[in-house]
Amino acid sequence: MVQPTRRRQNTFPSIGAIAGIAIFVFFIVREALEGGWVDLTNNDALITTSQSASSHDNVKYDPTSKEVSFYEVGLKTGTDKVAAPGRLPGCLKNDASCTRPSCVRKECRPWGHFYHTMYQQKFGKWTLPGTKPFQFLEIGFFQGSGYDAYNKFFSNVKGAELHSMEISCIEPGPREEGKWPWGNFASKNPGYESLLKKNLLHCGDASNVTWLNEVYTTKLHRSDAPPLKLVVEDAAHISSHMATSVFFWFPRIEPGGFMVIEDIQPIADANLFRTQFMPQIMSDLHFCGDPEFQDQACFPTLYPLLQSIHCEMHICVLERNEKPANYSLSLELSKPPPNALDLQKCYSFAKAQEISRKD
Repeated sequence: MVQPTRRRQNTFPSIGAIAGIAIFVFFIVREALEGGWVDLTNNDALITTSQSASSHDNVKYDPTSKEVSFYEVGLKTGTDKVAAPGRLPGCLKNDASCTRPSCVRKECRPWGHFYHTMYQQKFGKWTLPGTKPFQFLEIGFFQGSGYDAYNKFFSNVKGAELHSMEISCIEPGPREEGKWPWGNFASKNPGYESLLKKNLLHCGDASNVTWLNEVYTTKLHRSDAPPLKLVVEDAAHISSHMATSVFFWFPRIEPGGFMVIEDIQPIADANLFRTQFMPQIMSDLHFCGDPEFQDQACFPTLYPLLQSIHCEMHICVLERNEKPANYSLSLELSKPPPNALDLQKCYSFAKAQEISRKD
């Protein structure tokens, strides 16, 4: 999650200070826009009719299905994951109501996202009664409206274990002391104390691989735990943090599982992930290693485990193949390599550019 750099002692605003302010503003704006929580004990999420969902052409949900509707539970919990369909019509009528009114692509203009189509397509069947229990991890709890949506979405899965990570619930205090000065956002969720007591909410910096490994080995990878099948990256939307999540968690997801990366939109903090990381992992999906063709895998710890990549606007899903999870991957190999956010450091892309120059 968020890890501002240490402040320098000078008379001008340091990079760390600016980063800290930017992160603070990000959380405050998100806090203002994201509203509403639910009673985590209320399992009324089994939707058989969907009037509000059917009013949007892009909501791909069959109202006769016994699958839980991600769109409906998202509306109930107030998560931004499903907010865009309802805001788009008003945004198109009145630019003043748009978050990004100048975008050529109209779907980018309103606040929120259209993630319900992806979640329904990939995980709708997981919501049916009789689904085998699995472990889920969300990176970025914030105030918990997203977590509450997942909790309702998978409410029919007996034995499912839903975890989340959040930095704002660490010890309050100066950031340079490894503490958090901007308030405990997670505590505003009604289920906060219960989740802490159940060891389902883990407070710490999810961009710190050492801490991730500690949580994984002591809280998640237990002999009595269901298999880790789904990890969702939805934290600070910072490219380096997003890459850290993928390189640490994807190898540890069980065969047939998935990793979801949200907020891959053209914004300053996340843009390198979109323009540098994604082309490399897409290249690795098709990697063969033919000695007659000069080529190398960009991400050796990821491509052997990669079955497919499925993307919709601002969200991508990486699917695990049937190879076993790598529980003992070293911490060094669990970190992003130097080329993670610089595709020209990957041999295949550098070679392609060299050939292009010669032509």
